[in-house]
Amino acid sequence: MENIKIKVYSKLNNIEENNEFNAIKDNNVIKYIDLENNKMIIDMENNIIERENIDYHFKLDFNNSIINIIIKKLHKQIDKSIKILAISKSNKKYLVRYLLSDDNIINEYYVNF
Repeated sequence: MENIKIKVYSKLNNIEENNEFNAIKDNNVIKYIDLENNKMIIDMENNIIERENIDYHFKLDFNNSIINIIIKKLHKQIDKSIKILAISKSNKKYLVRYLLSDDNIINEYYVNF
């Protein structure tokens, strides 16, 4: 387990962000807290990104092409299908680009560590 600095570029729902964070890396898993106080977990081996806050828990499972959304206060779960456009991994980078099938929006998540 090591403390690292990561650079994260995201384009979600046509909103682009580029930030730097302190993170913890353990094998192929990176954990950090983003600017909106979301707990982020990136499992590069299993191609899963999780984002959790007080209201929601999002699990993006790229191997199974699905986003699972849990609305905590309502105890409701929603599944959305996605189409994977690209997944790229290297020793210091992780990129995933996917299409939200229902909304016809391309999202991208890129981590450089």
